[in-house]
Amino acid sequence: MNDLLKNTLVEFLDYLQEGLIVIDENKNIQYINKYARKLLGLKNTEEILSVEEIKNNYLYSLINADIEGELKEEITIDDDIFLARVFKINNHKVIHFQDITPFELYKQAKKDFVSNVSHELKTPITVLKGVIETIENEDDLQLVRTFLSKAKKRINQMDSLINDLLILAKIESKEDKIQKNYINLYSMVQQVFEDLQHIANEKGIKLENQVDRDFSIFVDEKKFNILLKNLVENAIKYNKSGGRVKVYSSKSEKYAAITVEDTGIGIPKEAVPLIFERFYRVDKSRSRNEGGTGLGLSIVKHITEAHDGKVEVQSEPGKGSKFTVKIPIR
Repeated sequence: MNDLLKNTLVEFLDYLQEGLIVIDENKNIQYINKYARKLLGLKNTEEILSVEEIKNNYLYSLINADIEGELKEEITIDDDIFLARVFKINNHKVIHFQDITPFELYKQAKKDFVSNVSHELKTPITVLKGVIETIENEDDLQLVRTFLSKAKKRINQMDSLINDLLILAKIESKEDKIQKNYINLYSMVQQVFEDLQHIANEKGIKLENQVDRDFSIFVDEKKFNILLKNLVENAIKYNKSGGRVKVYSSKSEKYAAITVEDTGIGIPKEAVPLIFERFYRVDKSRSRNEGGTGLGLSIVKHITEAHDGKVEVQSEPGKGSKFTVKIPIR
């Protein structure tokens, strides 16, 4: 191999964001690329290093293992997870390892998601099963109506959960492309208020649309309507009886902002960073009683990010919360 080709190959191997180590039969490191050297904290020197310089126990054990063919193993380096492959070329042992932490985190998130969905569906299904078993042999018509009302409530919860899951799936997969147009925000808020007025009436909540009548915003109308409805519905459900929900807007040089403010129960400071996580509930029992799926704020976050925007939260327990969505001006 001529020098030019050799130097090009070495530069290429140093460019890789994967570790590569070549060890001879005397357990000396004949080659280690820049990524592996930096990751393992080995000094940059022209001297031949011994494998004893490698302080990571997982990797050291793999290097010293007697192998025939190829050995694959997941190892941990500085709390990150790597897939290591060890194989022989002539009398040299080659160790290749790549960071699979994001993939492992994805697998765990997927596992947690399936577990959470199963748990969320199990409760209403258990209630429905109990209702059916009860009314099968029940002659009291009034009691049957009571149990059917409970069953209807649980069916609505499952329907809401499935709808929210479908919305999230579409947003995350980018199946529905963001189609932005200028829309009148005041009119959208009015429509959302009309859709949710019956819930507000049950708790005596006053809805106030303080958006300027000519305020326009450049968004996907359908998705932004879902976002706004989730925020207003939360503000009603977690409000105090006789409370207030107001929606107002503002513009800066970079952003058009819409704020949903309530006089509700508020959010503890330690919970604020977690509220946009799927299925996270500040008060689990209250959320289920209100028919919440635990996905509303996650949907808000995803729709906002799909618009290259951001969500800000201010809240004080016992006094209320303020959610501000900022969307870049076109």
